[in-house]
Amino acid sequence: MQTKHKAASVTQRAANGSILIVDDNADLVRGLRTLLENDGYGVHILPNGASVAEAVALHRPDLVVLDVMMPVVDGWEALRRIRENPANERLPVMMLTAKGTEDAKVHGFTLGADDYLSKPFSVREFRCRVEALLRRARPADSAQAERIPVVSESGTEFVSLNDVVYVEGVRNYAYIYTYDARFLGRMSLGAIEAAEYPGFMRVHRSYIVRLAAVKGYHWANKSSFRLVLKNAEGAVIPVSRTLVTQTKQRVNEA
Repeated sequence: MQTKHKAASVTQRAANGSILIVDDNADLVRGLRTLLENDGYGVHILPNGASVAEAVALHRPDLVVLDVMMPVVDGWEALRRIRENPANERLPVMMLTAKGTEDAKVHGFTLGADDYLSKPFSVREFRCRVEALLRRARPADSAQAERIPVVSESGTEFVSLNDVVYVEGVRNYAYIYTYDARFLGRMSLGAIEAAEYPGFMRVHRSYIVRLAAVKGYHWANKSSFRLVLKNAEGAVIPVSRTLVTQTKQRVNEA
């Protein structure tokens, strides 16, 4: 099924993670897709870089494999669009190209590429590079999985889940609110929801709350149900009407 992002085809997210391939070479894409699916990955396909930023925000892949020479929008511009969103800073990107010159590689690394594979390449080398990039991108330990990455002056810091009061999604960004501070998150609201952090619930299209940080709730009027949170400002956020019953139940259990 096609989407407004013009994804040529999509498979479901598999146990080993999700990979977005952006390449106009149908034969190469077909081979890489078969290889990756056989290795247990979910695969998303785009024929060029025109909608790569939207596709990354929608599918939240664990790795992007990006060809350089493509029509409409080439790989360099596609890479720039990916990296201009701070939420994608930690997303690994592998560039594929027939131009294996040192200058081309330096250009790719300067724009934010994590690896560079020259065509033609072997299946064995491609598989090894994919595994290496995904391994480096995974949290180093379980303690890091209990924190949310946020933007800081030094690059990236981590906020403990126990310090988070709620998360607000604004376009492709997410803001992390603690008791008395706000941080720009490295993950989108959708990615935070997909992480399934224990004790958190998405209560509205724009909000995720830590249930233990809910002070109370009430009907503001006949059609507006609100949560009052335990931060310094006593933030009040809306709850989708379809989630009111579930939200009340989970808050009472927290």
